Amino acid sequence: MCRKLILWCVVSIYMMFSAHVHAEQAQPRVLFINPGYATESFWQDVDEYANSAASALNIDLTIRHADRNHFAVRQILAATLSKPTHPDYIIIVNEKLAAKNLLPILRKYPIYVQLILNDVDQQTKTKLFQDPHWQQYLLPSIIPNNHSIGYAIAEAMVQAGDNAPGEAVMISGDLTTPASVQREAGGKRFFVERSDITLHQVVHGQWNESISQEQMHTLLQRYPNVRYVWTANDHMAFGAMKAARQAGKTPGDDIYFATVNTSERVLSLREKGDISALGGGHFKAAGLALSRIYAHDKGWPLPPQCAGQLFHLIEPGSAFFLQLREQAWDQISFLNMAKGIESHCHSTTTQMDN
Repeated sequence: MCRKLILWCVVSIYMMFSAHVHAEQAQPRVLFINPGYATESFWQDVDEYANSAASALNIDLTIRHADRNHFAVRQILAATLSKPTHPDYIIIVNEKLAAKNLLPILRKYPIYVQLILNDVDQQTKTKLFQDPHWQQYLLPSIIPNNHSIGYAIAEAMVQAGDNAPGEAVMISGDLTTPASVQREAGGKRFFVERSDITLHQVVHGQWNESISQEQMHTLLQRYPNVRYVWTANDHMAFGAMKAARQAGKTPGDDIYFATVNTSERVLSLREKGDISALGGGHFKAAGLALSRIYAHDKGWPLPPQCAGQLFHLIEPGSAFFLQLREQAWDQISFLNMAKGIESHCHSTTTQMDN
């Protein structure tokens, strides 16, 4: 009898210990629906930074790519929810206002949702937070200040052009994605304030190099004396620069380019001076989201608004420029970020992230 009692006690203690260890080692399961291509420079940077964060924080991260097809985003979500085991958290980019269709589907599930890079509008958010489900399951968004970086790269580009008066064109992204709309608005605001610079036209290159090249070819036929070319991302800048060279113009000399993103190609062009103004850093949003998810999973408080210090004006030779070149994300203390020591969060979104 005594032996049975001792054996029962040993087994019970072992089971309790095993359950405790299992609970301690349980990883939060996170699905990140990446709206871009895995090989696209910006979204590749997003993935690599997020994977480094997941590895450092022991998060079970799955990344699925929609290849710039907003219908595929919904298909990825449906396929995920059809499985018997669901993620604990889903990271969504509101590209082309995809959240409008995704959130009603997710409302049926006890899954936390983290929006990054593109938020829902304030009216929609107010309505969501009147719903008890979303009061619990919608985490604070992580949205960089696109308006400010749009303004800042325009300003830096004109400064690189000796602040000379002239003609300008803009190649924006698309008409619906909030980041595109806000980034474009920031660029427009700068040109409105500069009465000595004529902004002739804004076109939308759909974030695509070949489309942008064709558009720039047409723009140069209409406005052969254009001096300043603002573009919403690096791929569109590459296309526009090809067209400019074909027209006999020299980037950084008689025509100036501003853009956003941190690909190796654009960093090299910025270093050479072919790109006169460059903004970037918002590729860190998914990694920052994972640090917030880690904190939430631990029961730590989250800031009510997280508009991360993500955007920088990127200057050759700066510490951030060198960090981008090295891609040494494994040296970042994501745990400190999760604890709030490096939270990268503001209480306001009115200033440019820096």
